[in-house]
Amino acid sequence: MATISGVPGDRQLAERRFYSRMALFLILLVFLGFAPSFYLRGYVNVPRPNPSLPPAVLLHGILFTLYMLAFVAQTQLIAAGRRDLHKKLGPATMVMALAIIPLMYLVGVWQVDRANQPPFTDPLNWTIVPIASIPVFAFMVWTGWKRRREAQWHKRAMLCSALMMMDPAIGRLPIAPPTLGGFTILFGLALATFIPLFIWDRRTLGHIHPATKLGFGLAATATAIRLIFLATGSWAPIAAHLPGV
Repeated sequence: MATISGVPGDRQLAERRFYSRMALFLILLVFLGFAPSFYLRGYVNVPRPNPSLPPAVLLHGILFTLYMLAFVAQTQLIAAGRRDLHKKLGPATMVMALAIIPLMYLVGVWQVDRANQPPFTDPLNWTIVPIASIPVFAFMVWTGWKRRREAQWHKRAMLCSALMMMDPAIGRLPIAPPTLGGFTILFGLALATFIPLFIWDRRTLGHIHPATKLGFGLAATATAIRLIFLATGSWAPIAAHLPGV
C-alpha cells in the first residue's frame, strides 16, 4: 500500500486535504439524504414518510446543519493554515454539539406521534434508532474536546462523531427497500463511511489509531443494538416509559 511522503510538509498537506475532503463528503451525504424531507421539501418526492415538520424538528434540522457547516469550516480553516480561527470557532462548535444532544432525544421520542417510521416496525420500536446514537455521539464529541491539544486524537474523534451522524442521512437514500433487511444494508453503508479513515490510518501510521477503533467500535455497537431491538420488537415496552413519549 502506498504511503505518504516522509517530508513533514507533504504529510501535513495530505492530512489537511483528507480531513477537509471527508467533511465535504459528509455534508454532501447529509444534503442528499435530507433534501426530499427537509432541504427541498415540497420540490422533490419523499422516499420516506415525513408527515409534518413541527418546530422541534425544524430546530433540530437547522442546528444540525449549522453544526455540519461548522465542522466543514473547521477543516477548511486548518487546511488554510488558520489554526487561530479554528481555535476561536471551537467553543461555538461545541455549544452546538451539546445543544443537538437533547434535541436528538426529543425529536426521537416525539416522532412516536408523527409516526414517520418505515413500514416494517412501529413508532415505539423505531425510537431506538435515534436514541442509540446519542451516547455514542456525545462521548466522541467529549473525547474530541478533552483531547483537543492532541491533534491526532482530536481530529479522529471529531470526524468519528460526524461519521456516526450519517445513519439518518443514509437511511433516507432510496437505495434499499423499506424492510429490516434493507435497513440492515443502509446501516452497513453508514458504517462503511469509516473505511476512508481506516485506510488513512494505515497509510500514515501503519496501524489503526485508537481513536478510530473507539469511534468505529461504538458506532458498530450502536448499530447492533438497533438491529437486535428492531428484529425482536422488544424495545417498545421500554420506549413506552421514556420521558416525553
